[in-house]
Amino acid sequence: MASDARPLNTASNSFIPEADRTARFRDAAAALGVSQPALSRTIQLIEARVGARLFDRDTRKVSLTPAGEKLRPLAEQLLKHYDSAFSDLDAFINGQQGHVRIASLPSAAAALLSSTITAYQKHCPEVRLDIFEDLTHPVHRLVQSGEADIGLATPPQSSGDLNYKHLLDDELVLVCRNDDPLARKDEYDWSVFAHHPFIGMSHESALRSMVDNAFLQVGLTVKPLFNCRQPTTIGNLIGASLGVSALPRLTLAQLDSSNLTSRPLKDPLITRSIGIVTRATRSLSPAAVRFQRELENQARILLRASKTRPPTRRANATGVDAARTPSIK
Repeated sequence: MASDARPLNTASNSFIPEADRTARFRDAAAALGVSQPALSRTIQLIEARVGARLFDRDTRKVSLTPAGEKLRPLAEQLLKHYDSAFSDLDAFINGQQGHVRIASLPSAAAALLSSTITAYQKHCPEVRLDIFEDLTHPVHRLVQSGEADIGLATPPQSSGDLNYKHLLDDELVLVCRNDDPLARKDEYDWSVFAHHPFIGMSHESALRSMVDNAFLQVGLTVKPLFNCRQPTTIGNLIGASLGVSALPRLTLAQLDSSNLTSRPLKDPLITRSIGIVTRATRSLSPAAVRFQRELENQARILLRASKTRPPTRRANATGVDAARTPSIK
């Protein structure tokens, strides 16, 4: 009998072990949910395909031939691979397996990612997570190039191939040492920086543009010192009594706050939008969709906490009020 080289399908692989287990085609057909003639016909087709008889038959039962005994473990192995593959696929489709890459502003990462990852991994512990921290424009580029699935940043300048979903507003505040005379007042307008050395972010930072626009609105000419790339550097320089700065509240979590404090800035009130950036032309994986949902949930929790938590004050050694609890407005 000539053998047909075409592979057996999944249903065929399940018929052989079940027929051997029950020793009756009728019982095997009932267990598999098919008719007995359909099962018998399938067995005949399998025998034709492999070129050998697989079952010895009599009026009471069926039993495997040597060729059938050889085929049964192969059929069972294929079924296990099939079940395993579809189990992995189900887990991927349900967002419980996969790989999610997040690009984020350091300040947004400090405020949102730790709580998001903690909550997310309770339900999706097998998903691999990668985090890339950078300034706004590099975050946009990472999402745009496909190197990151989700960005956590300010809005892109052009929405052509990027989608943006707003999460929260982050206001700019004055940051100074807690023993600075500026710490004695509750709030300031932007003219305060005309009389104090101002430590600024680098020109490639979106924050620098926001600060420059604020100075322009109040007609103030300020030449920033140092042009730092990271808020942590600014915090260190302020701590060394080299000047003051205007930073988003979310960045305060990154700074060494033991000797720093912040005060609200008004006239004008400047805020930046923080949200989720994704590619407009590519769907997120199920795991990334679940991560985005958790990120949105944690942003809502952060907003509720900022509205209900009263400001806290602590006195430093000189009796001046020190850093207040950051809030989001």
